Amino acid sequence: MSSNPDFGNGHGIDIDDAGVAQLAALIRRGELGVVELVENRLADLERRGARTNAFASVNHEQALAQAREADIALTRGASVGPLHGVPIAVKDNVLTPGFGSSAASGVLAGAPLQGDAPLVAQLRAAGAIVVAKTNMHEWAYGATNTSSHHGPTRNPWDLRAITGGSSGGSAACVAEGLLPMAVGTDTGGSIRIPSAACGISGIKPGTGRVNGEGVLPLAWSFDAAGPMARSAEDLWVGLDAMLPAAAGASARHAAQFRAARAQARVRIGVLVGEGFETARDVGHAFDEALQVFRQRGATLVPVPVRGMGAVFAAWKAIMYAEASTFHRQFIGAAAERYTPEVRALLHAGESVSAVDYLAAQQFRAAFGESFAREMAGLAALALPTLPVTAPPLAESQVEFAGRTTTTQDAMTAMPCLANFTGLPAVSVPSGQGDSGLPVGLTLMGHPGGEFALLGLAAAYQDDSTWHAMRPKRYGAVATGEAAHVR
Repeated sequence: MSSNPDFGNGHGIDIDDAGVAQLAALIRRGELGVVELVENRLADLERRGARTNAFASVNHEQALAQAREADIALTRGASVGPLHGVPIAVKDNVLTPGFGSSAASGVLAGAPLQGDAPLVAQLRAAGAIVVAKTNMHEWAYGATNTSSHHGPTRNPWDLRAITGGSSGGSAACVAEGLLPMAVGTDTGGSIRIPSAACGISGIKPGTGRVNGEGVLPLAWSFDAAGPMARSAEDLWVGLDAMLPAAAGASARHAAQFRAARAQARVRIGVLVGEGFETARDVGHAFDEALQVFRQRGATLVPVPVRGMGAVFAAWKAIMYAEASTFHRQFIGAAAERYTPEVRALLHAGESVSAVDYLAAQQFRAAFGESFAREMAGLAALALPTLPVTAPPLAESQVEFAGRTTTTQDAMTAMPCLANFTGLPAVSVPSGQGDSGLPVGLTLMGHPGGEFALLGLAAAYQDDSTWHAMRPKRYGAVATGEAAHVR
């Protein structure tokens, strides 16, 4: 078994359940050796990684070499970072030393890109050890994680269900307890969608807050990178390490997080209107999550949003055009190496005119100004992360609230709002649907307000237990299709 109750020098640590902050503290106190920890995680990746197909590659030698260096630094009394010795994974579209990056695409499979994205360099400077690259939806261009050069990623809660995408591998490895944190990217929900579908926490920072250099783009107007972990507390540790270093910044982030976590009487806007419909079980879980805030003393304020259909259409037009522009360098000579799904999207983007693209950007600016006025005086906005729980791998359509739509559109229609406005958004586990699959709650915050937002999410987790729920750890890869219970 991977999780030994006596692991870690007899301190009763269950490594599968241990979070980032807990592991870092144990390592700093000398209660857990870094080599011991990394060896344990690598063995578990070998033993269980194929169950969900969460990984694109693993670098054993580099991880163990860095673990030995981390242990030596501690024995010498060196100053160490907040993530010292913590093993993590990085999505396959983020350039990472010691790994090739192919964005899970056959286009780059034979010649993966090399490099060191600044966000990865900062995580390593904070002491994190990158042990693996995670599987993803090809080029981050999809919300299911079924289209990948490495094959589909499966949901740890039900191996017949999708993880959501495009950061599905990052979500699956955290949900199954293989690693405590993974990096994801988000253009229309690609951190938050799989976080909700797999029952973990994930944050999309505000646009431009995390350095995007070295991240293979999907659509530069919307792209963001952020951490995925089990709890909001772990997210703030990870995000703090990913942001550009500045004097006193970490202390300010910690103060913002703790102040928001302690504040009970806040005003939270609840997004309502056309475009926020959900399946019955998801709606019930959302109502129960709001009740947690009410019981803490929060005031909930309905915030009608008009024009979500136009938001979705404009988001698509911008994303399609920008993605096709980037891929002009590949699509001509390597079209057959894309999966059919992604190739079709790239060809569709070629038909977006400059007039349509600029009109969508103008609408985006105007909508953002109006949306900012709606947020005035509110600590955050609340909405369900997804309208349904994770659909089956083989299903291309879902039904909810009396309508049928594609799985892709169902997964992205609400999450894309945070990308469209550029605002930070965090998804946290908030229940289970009728099928037993996880449900997620999203909180959207103010520009630059990531750590206050995470403090509010941590306050919710202080008074709920959904982030502590775990899928079954072991089991054979399932076959066949699952009925999507609505």
